[in-house]
Amino acid sequence: MTKLAINGGEPVRWKPFPRYPILGDEEVQAAVEVIKSHNLCSQMAEDSQVKKFEEEFAEYLGARFAVATSNGTTALHTAMAATGVGVGDEVIVPAYTFFSTATSVLMQNAIPIFADIEPEILGLDPESVRRRITPRTKAVIPVHMNGYPMDMDRIMEVAGEHDLVVIEDCSHAHGAEYKGRKVGTIGHINIFSFQQKKNLSLGEGGIVVTDDEELAEKARAFRSFGRVPLAYNYRMTELHAAIGRVRLAKLDEQNEQRIRNAEYLHRELEGLPGIKPQRPREGTKAVYYNYVVKYYEEELGVPRDRFVAAIEAEGIPKVHFYTPVYRHHTFQKKDAYGKGCPFTCPYYTAPPQERSRYEDGICPVAEEYCDRRNIEIKIHPPADLSDMADIATAFKKVVENIGEIL
Repeated sequence: MTKLAINGGEPVRWKPFPRYPILGDEEVQAAVEVIKSHNLCSQMAEDSQVKKFEEEFAEYLGARFAVATSNGTTALHTAMAATGVGVGDEVIVPAYTFFSTATSVLMQNAIPIFADIEPEILGLDPESVRRRITPRTKAVIPVHMNGYPMDMDRIMEVAGEHDLVVIEDCSHAHGAEYKGRKVGTIGHINIFSFQQKKNLSLGEGGIVVTDDEELAEKARAFRSFGRVPLAYNYRMTELHAAIGRVRLAKLDEQNEQRIRNAEYLHRELEGLPGIKPQRPREGTKAVYYNYVVKYYEEELGVPRDRFVAAIEAEGIPKVHFYTPVYRHHTFQKKDAYGKGCPFTCPYYTAPPQERSRYEDGICPVAEEYCDRRNIEIKIHPPADLSDMADIATAFKKVVENIGEIL
């Protein structure tokens, strides 16, 4: 029996995994050119890098309009404002997502209503959405979690039946495809984040995408002190846009490496006791912001956290876990603006028994996968198949020697 590293044995790997993102000479040159122009703000630049980035990103997706913002959260806020989400409205969001998907609803004084996820791809469950719809529901925000496209046909069908706006959150899914279409072109208005860890990483930044000219104009006005009832300064800088143009040109190549990495792990981990690699939905192209492995304690007899600690001890990068968003203190406190607002707003007309619920048990599938099942691993390039081999070896080693940590 091989001694596990968590018990003092030799780990599978000593050296760190490759750093992400790697910025090269092209990104440096793009930044230098902006600095030499003496224009760091898109409003001051005659030949705006932001405008060019918006045009190139829209063209990449096959969309008509793109509106760049300062980050993904401001992109969500901008999209909701453009669609008219506001006081007294409810917006259905997944329980399994980054909490900005839900807190951005509060930024428009609206109420997030959490729906459950389906267990295979972990996307928003259309039937759970259907059960959450009320006369106050204005919009729904599906999220392509971990870069695996979710079931957009059924979400659009449910939304169409009830005249709901669909705001597609693609923060994990730059370049992913659903039935031959790039994600971010299916909802009515859609967003991406360019935060440091994202597949298209600019450190920070976001973008709103739509084919609707009126929504695009409203988004532009809201983003930068335009003629709407209340506008903000959510502009992207020239530096971020210039670097974004360089990195956008590299996105497909880097996604192909992510796909090769994922397919290697599919092959190597398939069939291991207690382990099930998450494969993409048929007819979609996943881009693996996180590679997801589902863990079954009932087969191995070891709690997930103990299993993950053993994996990490073998030199594998720290595994990430999400938690159901309604456990976040913002939703437990229900007092975003003081005096209970927006939850106690008199314009929020839901009867007491129908008001937003944020206690455990409302989304059992999300709780199961967050608390016990999911193991989420970064496989961004420049990590390659040799790095994936160490991940696979670590999983096999721990599974084969599970008796050491029973």
